[in-house]
Amino acid sequence: MTRLAIIGTGYVGLTTGVCFAHLGHDVVCADIDAQKVAKLSRGEVPIVEHRLDELLAEGLRKGNLRFVVGAAAAVADAEIVFLCVPTPQGDDGSADLSY
Repeated sequence: MTRLAIIGTGYVGLTTGVCFAHLGHDVVCADIDAQKVAKLSRGEVPIVEHRLDELLAEGLRKGNLRFVVGAAAAVADAEIVFLCVPTPQGDDGSADLSY
């Protein structure tokens, strides 16, 4: 299957990564928060979403879902990269792309 990197493990990134792993893809999810990565690697889900905890556990058990600190390790072997991080807004409502 396809090797995917998911950058950011908030609501969008985590659910996206877990669902792609459930579909059989090899998924590496990256975040800058080492504590969050450690908790996810232990199967601890920080958000409420129906069956997300079950599907995350399935991916960890099958070995096709991993969590790492930092984007470099995630994208090294990825065929496709999903960027799932917040985009802050400027005072005028425009996207601040300097983030």
